[in-house]
Amino acid sequence: MKVETKVGLLALVSIFLIAIFAYLMGFISPFSNSKELNVMYNYAGGIEEGSPVRVMGIKVGKVKAITFDPGYKMPNGEEAKLRLTVTIDKKAWTSVRKDSRFYINLAGVIGEKFLEISAGSVDAGEFSNGDYVRGEDPPRIDQLISQGYGLAGKLIQIVEKNEGSVTNVIQQLDHLTTNFNKTLILLDKTTKNREMARLLDNAIKISDDLAYLTNNLRSKKAEETYDLVHKLLFRLEPVDGPLLKKFFQEEGVRARVF
Repeated sequence: MKVETKVGLLALVSIFLIAIFAYLMGFISPFSNSKELNVMYNYAGGIEEGSPVRVMGIKVGKVKAITFDPGYKMPNGEEAKLRLTVTIDKKAWTSVRKDSRFYINLAGVIGEKFLEISAGSVDAGEFSNGDYVRGEDPPRIDQLISQGYGLAGKLIQIVEKNEGSVTNVIQQLDHLTTNFNKTLILLDKTTKNREMARLLDNAIKISDDLAYLTNNLRSKKAEETYDLVHKLLFRLEPVDGPLLKKFFQEEGVRARVF
């Protein structure tokens, strides 16, 4: 075999092996059975190309490309300048709906970043291949830390400027806690006193009797009694002193002794 033939065969074998390696690593997919979505962000939280895409915790694709797109605006006018082109297997494509949410998540405490897609509702429509959708920007940990440092610095300044007042407040809180503990101890001793216990027991009995009395006052018989008293007072209302005097003078008082 000629040297040229050997070199050609070696080159073909090398290309074939490179192609197989690229296919296994996911760099090329000649027989791809997936669709694409463009997820727009303003902050990607450190996600990278090749990061997995999961639906309900199951890996169904990957982040194919990350592109800066400064001029893009969502249909509602919101600016989103970072485009993540992701691939999703067709077996999971029907679970991704227009009301799905797209989160950048972290596997474990120090694990890799991945794109998590929440399953949408059946009533929501499906995406078309290559559609654009807005993702949920992850929290900016660096900004939170920076704001925390700023807040801590302001608190230190306040304490330094009002050191006497802060010390006084701490002393007042200490006195308040001490007095509160003493009050709890006194209440504990009081509850163990026999006379106090008897007094509390009598108070409970009086409250029970009052509750029984008020319940009886709300009964039907009590309402009938109220009506009778009201009618009696209504009949006696026109009777005044002169009429009573005239009655006793003219009619007298008749009494029969049996």
